[in-house]
This record gives sequence, C-alpha cells and structure tokens, in this order.
Amino acid sequence: MPVAFHVLGPAIGDVKPGMCASSDFSLGKYGCFFGYIKDGSSVVGPFGIGALIFSFFIPAGIAVGIGLYYRMKTKKIIDLRNETKALESEFSSALFQLGNRIGDGVPAETAFNRVAETLESTPSGRFFSIVDNNIRNMGMGIKEAIFNSKNGAILSYPSPLIESSMEVLLESSKKGPKIVSQSLVSISNYIDRIHRVNERLKDLLAEVLASIKAQISFMTPAIAGIVVGISSMIVNVLVALHSSVAVITSSSDMGDVGSQNIPALLELFKLSGIIPTFHFQLVVGIYVIELAVILTIIKNGIENGDDKVTEEYDLGRNVMKSYFLYAAIAIIVTVLFSGLANVVLSGSIPA
Repeated sequence: MPVAFHVLGPAIGDVKPGMCASSDFSLGKYGCFFGYIKDGSSVVGPFGIGALIFSFFIPAGIAVGIGLYYRMKTKKIIDLRNETKALESEFSSALFQLGNRIGDGVPAETAFNRVAETLESTPSGRFFSIVDNNIRNMGMGIKEAIFNSKNGAILSYPSPLIESSMEVLLESSKKGPKIVSQSLVSISNYIDRIHRVNERLKDLLAEVLASIKAQISFMTPAIAGIVVGISSMIVNVLVALHSSVAVITSSSDMGDVGSQNIPALLELFKLSGIIPTFHFQLVVGIYVIELAVILTIIKNGIENGDDKVTEEYDLGRNVMKSYFLYAAIAIIVTVLFSGLANVVLSGSIPA
C-alpha cells in the first residue's frame, strides 16, 4: 500500500478533523471528495461523497447497456407486435364475417375481398386485403396467399392464433364451403371465449400486476435510494467520531482514567469494520437492476404469457427508468443528509 500512503499525505493523527489529504480536496460542509483515511497501518475508504457519486456510474453502465440493447433490438418489432395484438383482439369478428360469406355460397377467394372492404382501416381488414391482393394480382391460391415464404400475409402478422385459424380454413375447404363456414364460426366463438377468460384473469390479477408495476416504477428505487442516503449519513458520522477520538488520543491533557478508556473508544469506531458507502451503493445499485429485470419478466409472464418481444421491450424501458430514479433519489438524500450531518458534527468536533 505504499502508493496509497503517498496519496493520502499526512496521517490522521497529524491532521485536524475536516482536513483532506494532499491529493484530495474539500467539498466544504460535505467533507472531502474521496475521503480515504489512514487508520493505523492500513488505508480505509473511500468515505467521501464524491467517491459515492462516482460509484453510481458503474451500475449505470450496466443499466444503460441492458436498456439500449433491448430498446434497439425491439424498436422495429414492437409496432408490428402491437398491431398483431390488435388483430388478434378483433379477429373473431373477422372470422365470423368470413365464415358467413362462405356459408352464403361466396367463393373463399371473393369472400376475402368483401370482408377486407367491410373491415377497411382495421388490422383484420389489412390482413385480408393482403390475402386478396396476393390472389388477384399475383395469381396465388389461398394457401400461397397466406403462407408464401416471401409475400404471404402471415409474414406481416406473425401470430400463432391467426396461423392456426388459417390452417383450419385450408383443411376444411377440402370438404366444402359449408364445413368451412361452420369451422370458421366455431373458431370465432372459441376466440371470443378465450378473450372473456383472459379479461377475467386480468381482472383477478389486476391487484398483483399493479403491485409489481409499482415496485418496478417507484417503490424499489425510492426505498433503495433512501437506504443508500441514510447509510452514507451514518458512515459520515462514524468517520467524524473516529476522527474526534483520534484527536483526543493525541492530546496531552488526558488523565489516567481517560487513557485507559481511549483504546475501547477507538475499537468501537474502528474504520476497518465499516463498509464504505462507495461499495455499499455498488451492491444496492446492481440489486435494483436485478430486481427490475426479475419483476419485469414476472409481470410480462402474468400479463402477456410467452411474449418475448413485449418482455424485451419492457426490459429496455424499465431497467433504465428504475435505476435512474433510484440514482436520483439516492444522490438527493445523500447530499441532504450528509450536509446536515457534517453541519451538526462540525460544532461538536474539537479543533
């Protein structure tokens, strides 16, 4: 540790409380910037508020890395995913209309065109319009118009529900238009029941989801930030008390009784047993990021099921939002409490 001793300058016993080492600089009532202290034969710290603020940049890099990665990954996909969800929510009505048209004797190729005109400007209308365009302008059959690897309509709306429904349509079309109509109407009723069950489940889980969202967006960052701020204040008080005891030890007007009690006081405020807020904040900051990731995955699983696109999009948004709220609260509380503690202690520490 010889380099560290050189950086620190004079030993603590030769420096008045509040004086910073030669390579450090004072922040006034907030103490020293880095706050390394020589405690006997060892160097402890950093205890300074500047070092604490520097420590926020390490987990911030992790949070920004995760957030930007998932944001850039899902930026172009999320709009398509949202439109696919909108199509799924109204697809039962579209299938019902398509089944009735085919049941009335309209050929399936023509039925797609008529339903597309009826549902114009809706996701279902656009899906059927793509199918109709492939049939009319590109000479494809219904199967190719929907599932073609280059121009199929399913490429614009990648949904297992829509894909399964169209596969049923193709299979039932081999047995006649009446079977197609019955199949599509049955699927429409089935999708309606699924939507009702999903809405009921969302209603039952609304309180749980609201609690998880509150934990991600506010509760966890706020509590963690306040804990870091209070911990910083406590550490500053302990460091100041250690400095006071060290100065008293070096004074020449102590009695025999006082001399016997000083070692016990020094052991009580031993700095080597204190975790610097610099290190404590690193642990808490990474904990906040981990908790944001875990809670986001749980929330998405409850709300959307196995929807990786929405999960990654939410991760990109929630991790950065949660961490930076935590960092802002922690810095504000730290500055307020540390400044207050230093002002109070400055009147009680002997010169």
